[in-house]
Amino acid sequence: MTVMTTTRGARRALVPLALAATLALTACGHNRTGDLEDKLLLDPFNDKPFTEDAVTFPAPPVDRDAVPFSVGRDESPLRFAIDPKSVSIGKDNVVRYTVLITSKTGARNVNYEGLRCDTGERRIYATLRNDSNQWIGNRAADMNESANAETASLNAYKAAGDWQRVGSGGPADYASELMRTYFCDVRSVAGDGRASTLVRRLGTASSGRMYGP
Repeated sequence: MTVMTTTRGARRALVPLALAATLALTACGHNRTGDLEDKLLLDPFNDKPFTEDAVTFPAPPVDRDAVPFSVGRDESPLRFAIDPKSVSIGKDNVVRYTVLITSKTGARNVNYEGLRCDTGERRIYATLRNDSNQWIGNRAADMNESANAETASLNAYKAAGDWQRVGSGGPADYASELMRTYFCDVRSVAGDGRASTLVRRLGTASSGRMYGP
């Protein structure tokens, strides 16, 4: 009888232990699946995964509509301008634009680019061919694909590694000037989130003239 009483007591003692172990395992599972959410709640400034929008190239720029902007103290032999119709702000908070770079001899280079204010990086999506006035994707050769305004998408590029850190400034460092003076406010897109505001900032800062609506 004494042995039976001891066995029953041991069984009763094991019940709460098993329950506690089950609750502990459940809690551990919750922690594993909820780690990211909990971390973001505890640290709202923690970097979130970046997902880039699909990209479609704009129409080629019209030279007479381009908005010039200053770079540094205007010591560069190059002249810079932005196609106002190309400026956009994506859901991914990337500012995209077409930049026209012209030398004193008239040689011209036109790029479609993206700028990330939060990381201080830019990406060249495509360059405009002067002879055909068509966009050539920056990674089109790697994918055996040529790009144009109708078919261009991120499928023409390598998804990672194309973002490059913007320089610290210089006579020809137009990307740094766009980031520091026109398009960004510290680590956020400048203004009220509208592309037209960025275009107005370009015109006002460079010449005192107001561009856009």
